[in-house]
Amino acid sequence: MGTCWYCNSEVPAASEYCPSCGHSQTDQSSSPLWGVVDPVTGIWNSQFIDALIGQEANRAVRYHRPLSVLVVELDHAEHVHKELGQIPLEGLLREIAERLGQAVRDTDTVAFLDVEGPPHYAIVLPETDEQGATLAADKIRRAIAAHDFSSSGNWQRITVSCGAATIGIMTPSHEEAGLMIRREYAGNLLREAYHALEDGRAAGTNRTSVGAFRS
Repeated sequence: MGTCWYCNSEVPAASEYCPSCGHSQTDQSSSPLWGVVDPVTGIWNSQFIDALIGQEANRAVRYHRPLSVLVVELDHAEHVHKELGQIPLEGLLREIAERLGQAVRDTDTVAFLDVEGPPHYAIVLPETDEQGATLAADKIRRAIAAHDFSSSGNWQRITVSCGAATIGIMTPSHEEAGLMIRREYAGNLLREAYHALEDGRAAGTNRTSVGAFRS
C-alpha cells in the first residue's frame, strides 16, 4: 500500500490511479484531472467551473430551466490568514471545501476560485431558482458557522458570506424578446454572483445576497 502524491490517500501498490482523486501515480503531468483540480483544496478549480457554468447556462437557456450560481467568501479572511499562517490556512480551506460538499446536493458542484484577495468558492446549482438559491446559501452559511474547525487554532468558529446569481424559467410570451438578453446574463452568472456578494458586503458578514435575471 502506497500514498497518493496528490491527496495523500492510500493507494494499492498495483494501482496506476488513485481511487480517491483519480490522479495518475506514474505520470503527474498526464493525470486525468491534471489542470482542473485545485492543488490546495483538492476540489475543482476555476478552469473547470467556468466550463461547467457555460455548459449548464447553455442547457438552461435552451430548455428554459432555472440555474443558479453561488460565490462563497470567507469572512475576515485577512485576519484569519494573519493569525494562522499559510500552512494552517490551507488546511482550513480544505476543511471548508469538505463542509461545502456536505451541505449541497449530489447534483451541485463545488469549486475553489483562483482569484486575488479573500478565498472564494463557487457552487453551481442546476434546476434551482432564486428562492432555492437563497435556501441553499443559508444552509451553507449555517453549516459553516456551526462547524468546529478544530485545525484552525484561534479561529475554530468562522463564517462565510454568499452571493448568488439566478436565471429563472422563461415564459413563452417573453421567449423571443428576452432570449438573447437571458443568454448573455447566463454566460456571466459567475460575475453576477460576485456583484451580488459585493452588494451585500455593506450590510455586514455572514449574509446572503441574491441577484436574478427576470424576463
